[in-house]
Amino acid sequence: MPMSDKDQDLGGLGAFFDAARTHPPAPSAELLARVLSDAEAEQVWITRRAQAAAEAPRTSLLEQLYRLLGGWPAMAGLTTAVVAGVWIGTAIPAGVSGSAEAAYLVDITPEAVFELAGDF
Repeated sequence: MPMSDKDQDLGGLGAFFDAARTHPPAPSAELLARVLSDAEAEQVWITRRAQAAAEAPRTSLLEQLYRLLGGWPAMAGLTTAVVAGVWIGTAIPAGVSGSAEAAYLVDITPEAVFELAGDF
């Protein structure tokens, strides 16, 4: 079990340790004044910041998303990409005749051969 400095023989230093324990050091009045001054300055700054946040108009979720994406230029590019993707995904190729279901059955690479990994 570890011994504390009270239990050890420190060669005559025990009296000094006892005196230090009975009279702990106190911060100077100058230090306390500086700490309180810093605390009051910080408190004023936090109060101003809270008031500014309370007075600021609230924004909707869509407006926050709009600003996050980068504004009108980014939204225009995103919209163009979405429209082009929907158009390309739903348009039937011009060379396909027949129903819309037949458009998905067109073999665009008839020369490609796909071999299975075994004989069935």
